[in-house]
Amino acid sequence: MAESLTSTQSKVLAFVEQSTAQNGHPPTMKEVSRHFGWSSTSTAQQHLGALQKKGRLDRIPKSPRSLRVTKPLRPTRVDQTVAVPLVGRIAAGVPIYALEEAEEVLPLPRALFHGSSLFALRVKGDSMMNAGIFDGDIAVLRAGPEFSDGDIAAVIVDEEATLKRVFKTKRGLRLQAENPDFADRVVSSDQIKQSFRLAGVLVGTIRRFT
Repeated sequence: MAESLTSTQSKVLAFVEQSTAQNGHPPTMKEVSRHFGWSSTSTAQQHLGALQKKGRLDRIPKSPRSLRVTKPLRPTRVDQTVAVPLVGRIAAGVPIYALEEAEEVLPLPRALFHGSSLFALRVKGDSMMNAGIFDGDIAVLRAGPEFSDGDIAAVIVDEEATLKRVFKTKRGLRLQAENPDFADRVVSSDQIKQSFRLAGVLVGTIRRFT
């Protein structure tokens, strides 16, 4: 039988659940402390540690937003959400180095984001603005190399990642921006074999307003 929670532990768990649902990410230790008016994060640490021992929370190592509810106060259907790792940034503009270390896990509605091999990246730049993808957005992608002509995809060339529309050509692949200020880029057949990887195809975006 699961261990019962104290009144304070129930309130802390409820706050973590609500904050995660409303903001798309779990609260930090400082945010938990501030919400309950605790002057030190050690009090929050104590209650969160107790919830972890009781199997109600889990934590992602080395992440400031490490909290993940494993057993909510009000159980929901397990197929309502999908856990999507947010693994870093991707350039919509000048390519940037590909980051693949998970920052946090996003609980997203399965009705909107289908698939079991999803990951998310923060968008940097405005080369895809005419496709409705803006700097600071979170791109959710289906992992894998398969794509259809014209798909928006996260591609990695020479260890640099960028988000572009991808088209097959006789010369290789054409990476097209959705902003006239950015020129197309052609990846040759030889380059595809040596230093190209299509990490995933876009399935949706998330925009946070602060």
